Amino acid sequence: MLTLLATLKVKHGKEVEVTEICTQLAKEVLSKEKDCLMYIPHVVKNDPTKIVFFEKYKDKEAFKAHGSSAYFKEAAQKFEDLLEGKIQVEFLEEV
Repeated sequence: MLTLLATLKVKHGKEVEVTEICTQLAKEVLSKEKDCLMYIPHVVKNDPTKIVFFEKYKDKEAFKAHGSSAYFKEAAQKFEDLLEGKIQVEFLEEV
């Protein structure tokens, strides 16, 4: 099992556009990736420019497949002009 948090810092004024991309991406991931167990975008309540994805995959191979999918690459390309800096990824260990 592989669990992670991916944090996106959105440029001011681009929050709605990024939220729409994230919502569509989540729908595609959950419908097309059987080994993705959880893929949930969240907007931080006190900071609408911060979006956090909670992701859980069956294994490392499932995570790699996610990253190489056409729809993920398309979203990542759109994010280049909409985010401040790179997406921050933290891998988690369940206790």
